[in-house]
Amino acid sequence: MSGAELGLAIVAALDLCFRHGNNLVQLCASVKDARSEIAERVLCIQSHWKRTSFQLGFLQRVWQSLDEEHQILQKQILHVLTGKLTIAVSKIDSLIVGNKPRTPSAKDQRQQLTSVKRWKYALVKEGLDRTIEDLETWQKMFDPSWFLILMTSSPQIDTELRRHHEVSAPSLLNSAQTLRNTLQGIAHQEGSIFLPEDGLRSARIFNIPFSSSKVAQRAGSSKLFVLDPVPCAANGNLQRLTTDVRELARKLVHADPIHFGLLKCHGVVREPTPQGSQQMFFTFVFRTIEGLSVPQSLRASLLAGEANHSLSDRLEIAKDLAKSISFVHTFGFVHKNVRPENILISTDKPSSLGHSFLVGFEAFRTAEGNTLRSGDSAWEKNLYRHPRRQGTRPDDYYIMQHDIYSLGVSLLEVGMWESFVFYRDDGTCVPSPMLGALSENLSKWESVSAKNLLVSLARAVLPKRMGTKYARIVETCLTCLDEGNEDFGDEREFQDADGVLVGVRYIEKARIY
Repeated sequence: MSGAELGLAIVAALDLCFRHGNNLVQLCASVKDARSEIAERVLCIQSHWKRTSFQLGFLQRVWQSLDEEHQILQKQILHVLTGKLTIAVSKIDSLIVGNKPRTPSAKDQRQQLTSVKRWKYALVKEGLDRTIEDLETWQKMFDPSWFLILMTSSPQIDTELRRHHEVSAPSLLNSAQTLRNTLQGIAHQEGSIFLPEDGLRSARIFNIPFSSSKVAQRAGSSKLFVLDPVPCAANGNLQRLTTDVRELARKLVHADPIHFGLLKCHGVVREPTPQGSQQMFFTFVFRTIEGLSVPQSLRASLLAGEANHSLSDRLEIAKDLAKSISFVHTFGFVHKNVRPENILISTDKPSSLGHSFLVGFEAFRTAEGNTLRSGDSAWEKNLYRHPRRQGTRPDDYYIMQHDIYSLGVSLLEVGMWESFVFYRDDGTCVPSPMLGALSENLSKWESVSAKNLLVSLARAVLPKRMGTKYARIVETCLTCLDEGNEDFGDEREFQDADGVLVGVRYIEKARIY
């Protein structure tokens, strides 16, 4: 498709979205005087459409600033929205008007609905609930690409943000402008991101089982914080690490936890190591989310076995995890330590898993920063590392695709909902029997064999539990550096000035439903 054809296609897609969306709101307006439980649903749909229509209008005005691959992605996402809106309009229209000829009068529409028999209200409520769910699902799909638009270096985007700052969706624009400024290094938080060294000494600190992160509660306060330690290696560059910690913290200050899968940073504490050496260690202080449960590690949930959650809950955890790694990379960093011990989950419902948030930044660095190319022999960590990154002296320097491999292992574990690692009472780890021969003789651990086993589980077992699409995504992540992998194999496709192409690649290749 040529550039001109793509432009026309996007214009047509946006036009259809606006047409169907406005029709949907008009239909919903005809039932606003109905029973309260229906009126509440109507207000919810109107609120969703207000946000969506603003974002679509913004996209319509700046789409020429996006590169071709980003435009193709937006076209695909708009196609999904068009389908959802078309179905919603048809469904609600049939419920409200039935087989009678429609009139353009909103008053007539209200009179028609008022005369609907009592039994039909249940169908109307069901139709509205489905529409709300579809709009929320689409918004989750669109949000990552919305943030990527904000990262694009373009005067036109700056102009549009300023033009609508006072008149449209001010809260959405405020957060968008703040995030854009932070990502581009235009504005920094007033004052230092570093907190007083003694800021945590009076706090009550609780362990999070199977995680290096902890929960802290200040004296006299009900607020909880997550503490995430980042030590400086004995042979590390303290100045470089200090800069990296500062830059990541400044970006996470403005993180939206639900959209990013990353907790909002309150600040960073730096102090000498407990051993009294000249080295420093840092502690990210993350805010927890009000209304959600005290965070626990994904590892703890996996070890607990079957719980009262649905397949959809697992998919939400998987999507949150994929988003979090995508944004870490889009911010210009690699994580280097993605595994269930460093994934926290919190929920607002006892019957669901809730949301996941990536922590465990102890080994992170900028994507282009220097690396010591050092590792360890701990099998429980090497299991989540690409074969060429395992052992005390890894073969390769760390790149973004190595995080994608770790994502694949973690998604496999979430899909199977069985822990690959078990902890004894003395803190030592043993492999799950599911790992077969690898669990029988750890002294003969072979990195390639471990990867082959994981790929075979993704191909043979995972489809029966999570479906073929989920299984294919996991396999793609596990084989991301294999020769011939067209999705993630070319490192050059992860290099662009804004970090936007990194995010586009994630949304295209690792989008989960």
